[in-house]
Amino acid sequence: MVGYTEVLIWILCSYNENFTMLNRKDDKSTAAINGNPRTADFEVVRTSLMPGILKTVGHNKDHPKPIKIFEVGDVVLLDDEKDVGASNRRRLAALYCGATSGFELIHGLVDRIMEVTGTPFVSPGDKTGYYIQSSDEPEFLPGRQASIVYKGKQIGTFGIVHPQVMDNFGIPDPCSFVEIDIESFL
Repeated sequence: MVGYTEVLIWILCSYNENFTMLNRKDDKSTAAINGNPRTADFEVVRTSLMPGILKTVGHNKDHPKPIKIFEVGDVVLLDDEKDVGASNRRRLAALYCGATSGFELIHGLVDRIMEVTGTPFVSPGDKTGYYIQSSDEPEFLPGRQASIVYKGKQIGTFGIVHPQVMDNFGIPDPCSFVEIDIESFL
């Protein structure tokens, strides 16, 4: 990812970062909880790459803009079909933070990722490639977000990060973010 810097973030995070700070509600069906965490920063196994990336930007907000970072890493989701009760999913996430951050920048990055993987853009409902459709995720600004649908299955979301979420992480500049389940391409 030209121009983006890779970050490596802990797979464990706080319950607050994984849910409350992202405006998400915990339905008790997604996050693996650590029964005996050493600190509050390691209470749950992350269900998204977003909290770690936002925390990284929050700690580096005084660096020159734009800040462009990405991570390829695992998330863990509860899964009753697995013998251990959870499954790992490999994801790619990228964030653009700066005064010129916008939906079109992160949408262009999504298109480029799909082009590099050889995935054609298709009409909604076509299961031979990918398309985008509007979404309603609480961590993104309403009307400035979309879901990525690949071969009929939602594999990711992108958009402009909600101002409340950015305030929660102490980020003063607008940010756009994408997260894609890359195991779908394997």
